[in-house]
Amino acid sequence: MFFVTLAYEVDPKTPVDAQRLLRAELVGRRYFEAHEGKRLPAHCLWAPRSREPGETVDHVSRRCEAELVAAVSAVRKMGFKLRVPRAFIQVTGAGTFGVFEPPDEI
Repeated sequence: MFFVTLAYEVDPKTPVDAQRLLRAELVGRRYFEAHEGKRLPAHCLWAPRSREPGETVDHVSRRCEAELVAAVSAVRKMGFKLRVPRAFIQVTGAGTFGVFEPPDEI
Protein backbone atom coordinates (compact mmCIF):
# COMPACT_ATOMS: atom_id res chain seq x y z
CA MET A 1 0.00 0.00 0.00
CA PHE A 2 1.25 3.45 -0.90
CA PHE A 3 0.05 6.89 0.12
CA VAL A 4 -0.18 9.67 -2.44
CA THR A 5 -0.17 13.40 -1.83
CA LEU A 6 -1.49 15.48 -4.71
CA ALA A 7 -1.11 19.27 -4.63
CA TYR A 8 -2.15 21.12 -7.75
CA GLU A 9 -2.34 24.69 -8.95
CA VAL A 10 -5.10 26.10 -11.10
CA ASP A 11 -4.84 29.09 -13.38
CA PRO A 12 -6.06 32.20 -11.50
CA LYS A 13 -8.64 32.84 -14.24
CA THR A 14 -10.29 29.47 -13.61
CA PRO A 15 -13.95 29.88 -12.57
CA VAL A 16 -14.72 28.78 -9.00
CA ASP A 17 -17.28 26.25 -10.30
CA ALA A 18 -14.60 24.60 -12.44
CA GLN A 19 -12.27 24.40 -9.44
CA ARG A 20 -15.00 22.78 -7.36
CA LEU A 21 -15.81 20.33 -10.13
CA LEU A 22 -12.15 19.37 -10.47
CA ARG A 23 -11.97 18.65 -6.76
CA ALA A 24 -15.20 16.62 -6.98
CA GLU A 25 -13.79 14.67 -9.95
CA LEU A 26 -10.68 13.82 -7.95
CA VAL A 27 -12.70 12.85 -4.88
CA GLY A 28 -14.72 10.60 -7.18
CA ARG A 29 -11.41 9.00 -8.15
CA ARG A 30 -10.81 8.04 -4.51
CA TYR A 31 -8.80 11.05 -3.35
CA PHE A 32 -9.59 12.42 0.10
CA GLU A 33 -10.10 16.06 1.16
CA ALA A 34 -9.47 15.39 4.84
CA HIS A 35 -7.24 13.28 7.04
CA GLU A 36 -8.45 12.11 10.44
CA GLY A 37 -11.31 14.61 10.24
CA LYS A 38 -9.14 17.62 9.41
CA ARG A 39 -9.51 19.27 5.99
CA LEU A 40 -6.43 19.53 3.84
CA PRO A 41 -5.33 22.88 2.37
CA ALA A 42 -7.03 24.07 -0.82
CA HIS A 43 -5.89 22.18 -3.91
CA CYS A 44 -4.32 19.40 -1.84
CA LEU A 45 -5.64 15.85 -1.59
CA TRP A 46 -4.34 12.46 -0.54
CA ALA A 47 -5.12 8.87 -1.43
CA PRO A 48 -4.14 5.35 -0.48
CA ARG A 49 -3.04 3.40 -3.55
CA SER A 50 -2.19 -0.23 -3.99
CA ARG A 51 0.32 -1.42 -6.53
CA GLU A 52 0.27 -4.29 -8.94
CA PRO A 53 2.99 -6.96 -8.75
CA GLY A 54 6.21 -5.59 -10.20
CA GLU A 55 5.12 -1.95 -9.97
CA THR A 56 7.24 0.71 -8.29
CA VAL A 57 6.39 4.10 -6.88
CA ASP A 58 7.11 5.48 -10.37
CA HIS A 59 4.27 3.39 -11.82
CA VAL A 60 1.88 4.55 -9.10
CA SER A 61 2.95 8.17 -9.68
CA ARG A 62 2.25 7.88 -13.42
CA ARG A 63 -1.21 6.45 -12.68
CA CYS A 64 -1.89 9.45 -10.42
CA GLU A 65 -0.73 11.80 -13.17
CA ALA A 66 -3.16 10.09 -15.55
CA GLU A 67 -5.98 10.45 -12.98
CA LEU A 68 -5.34 14.20 -12.73
CA VAL A 69 -5.31 14.57 -16.52
CA ALA A 70 -8.55 12.58 -16.79
CA ALA A 71 -10.22 14.71 -14.09
CA VAL A 72 -9.22 17.94 -15.86
CA SER A 73 -10.52 16.53 -19.16
CA ALA A 74 -13.84 15.61 -17.54
CA VAL A 75 -14.33 19.17 -16.28
CA ARG A 76 -13.44 20.60 -19.68
CA LYS A 77 -16.00 18.30 -21.33
CA MET A 78 -18.61 20.00 -19.13
CA GLY A 79 -17.80 23.24 -20.95
CA PHE A 80 -15.50 24.86 -18.39
CA LYS A 81 -12.16 26.45 -19.10
CA LEU A 82 -9.65 24.86 -16.77
CA ARG A 83 -5.88 24.81 -16.76
CA VAL A 84 -3.61 23.15 -14.23
CA PRO A 85 -0.13 24.55 -14.90
CA ARG A 86 1.62 22.33 -12.36
CA ALA A 87 1.05 19.70 -9.73
CA PHE A 88 3.10 17.96 -7.07
CA ILE A 89 2.63 14.23 -6.60
CA GLN A 90 4.40 12.38 -3.84
CA VAL A 91 4.11 8.63 -3.48
CA THR A 92 5.34 7.13 -0.24
CA GLY A 93 5.15 3.73 1.39
CA ALA A 94 5.72 4.77 4.96
CA GLY A 95 6.34 7.73 7.17
CA THR A 96 4.38 10.15 9.26
CA PHE A 97 1.91 12.54 7.73
CA GLY A 98 -1.07 14.57 8.82
CA VAL A 99 -2.72 17.94 8.73
CA PHE A 100 -1.02 20.68 10.75
CA GLU A 101 -3.31 23.38 12.07
CA PRO A 102 -1.04 26.17 13.29
CA PRO A 103 -1.95 28.28 16.29
CA ASP A 104 -3.33 31.74 15.71
CA GLU A 105 0.08 33.31 16.49
CA ILE A 106 1.57 32.19 13.16
